[in-house]
Amino acid sequence: MTGLSVPTSSWPFPETGLPVAMAEAAFEHRISAPADFAAAGIPMPPELAEAVPMRRAAHLAGRVCAREALRACGAPGSLVGRDRSGAPVWPAGYRGAITHAAKVAAAAAIRADACRGLGLDFEISMTGEAAAEISDLVLRPADLRGIASLTGLSFEEGATLVFSLKESLYKAIAPLLGTFAGFEDAELAGIADGRARLRLVRRLSDDLQPGTEVDCVYALSGGLVRTLAVLA
Repeated sequence: MTGLSVPTSSWPFPETGLPVAMAEAAFEHRISAPADFAAAGIPMPPELAEAVPMRRAAHLAGRVCAREALRACGAPGSLVGRDRSGAPVWPAGYRGAITHAAKVAAAAAIRADACRGLGLDFEISMTGEAAAEISDLVLRPADLRGIASLTGLSFEEGATLVFSLKESLYKAIAPLLGTFAGFEDAELAGIADGRARLRLVRRLSDDLQPGTEVDCVYALSGGLVRTLAVLA
């Protein structure tokens, strides 16, 4: 399909020891017409009919990547649905996450019996102004200490990384949430060499108590921050 690269298996992270499958694809805004969805075998949600072309293209690219990730997990031909809120609905027996940043889409999938939750997030590195604006909302003191410990990383890159790690975390824990979760509800418990741990600082449900830690991995390249969180 013109405007969408063939999704390819991708793993930019340190190994997790879990059978996570991931696929990435570059896309352009022009893959946004109903005919493009039909050609890819992906249903276009009615609520996206009036959306801007880039939003429709991102949805299509993400779902194509999700299908590829599911295929790699042993579920060929499976599609990811969409609930009333717009959140992805994964096939029975599988968990996963979809993300996109700028013109790159990606998805990760895993069998449901391998973990309780999976989160994936891509972000373009923030500008100095954006990092300053979000720092009070996103970064706790432990996060600032973690950023300072990372040699060779600017504050902007560090802020983007923590933001993305928390986005991945919240995607991973979403099925177990009993209340709204904000960026202030988790903090870095450790970060180095492509691995991080996030610790919950507030009770979010019976299964998500203060002190719960979630393992994450991350990678930075070409101005793009990639993060993955796994709730064991």
